[in-house]
Amino acid sequence: MIARLVQAMACLAFLAFAAPVASAQGSIGRAPELDSSKYDEVIKLYQDATKYYQAGNFQLAEKTLDKVLDKEGKFAGAYFLMGMVQIQRQDFNKARTAFKSAVKYDGKMASARGYLGALEAGMGNTKAAQEQRDELVKLKECTGKGCPKAEDVDLEIQRIDENIAAAAAPKAN
Repeated sequence: MIARLVQAMACLAFLAFAAPVASAQGSIGRAPELDSSKYDEVIKLYQDATKYYQAGNFQLAEKTLDKVLDKEGKFAGAYFLMGMVQIQRQDFNKARTAFKSAVKYDGKMASARGYLGALEAGMGNTKAAQEQRDELVKLKECTGKGCPKAEDVDLEIQRIDENIAAAAAPKAN
């Protein structure tokens, strides 16, 4: 069990530094449907959390994201960022939960699916990783409003494939 966790941590250390949050997200997900005053407050808090994350202040980023999610519990972008924060804090179960929520509220968020799949692979759950990969392949066929770019989907498929391969590689003693 500990060896699997160490392997997951190594895979996720790569994930966490592979792309900055701003480029990994592409967008903040579907915009929360709020009245304008609450919307402005939520977006301001989200932007603050992003700045704290980029500055390496993961504890403050998490606290700020908790406030965002208290105000708007269906904000996929906030859940995605929370997953990234939890990876940095090495709390992989919380990261998985956050990425699952991001996917729940925005099934077209390729980055959330990619990180969730890579995380599942790193934690030894190849079946769940493959399920996210399959959903990404379906997203490549998506056209219209809210669909991710094909190259973004390809990047996330590659992220999962690399982590599935790393998880399947023979372990050094």
